[in-house]
Amino acid sequence: MTELQQTFLFYTFIYFLIKGGLYVALYVATIVIEKDARMRYAKLRALLARKRAEEAQRWAGAYRLYYQKYHNGAIPLKQAS
Repeated sequence: MTELQQTFLFYTFIYFLIKGGLYVALYVATIVIEKDARMRYAKLRALLARKRAEEAQRWAGAYRLYYQKYHNGAIPLKQAS
């Protein structure tokens, strides 16, 4: 094997080593970012559920009047048969 071929193989090995390292680093970074995003999304869902519950509690009277006005007029299917 000539010196030029050995140099080519060495630099090819270095290229694939760097390329593999880059893929592994990006994969690990993606996993870390995804984990953080999932935790933030879970916190957001909990916050929104809490806000909706507080709003429903605050507006309970208005909701009750709305349901009485619009939902009690129709007869449920079990009662109609």
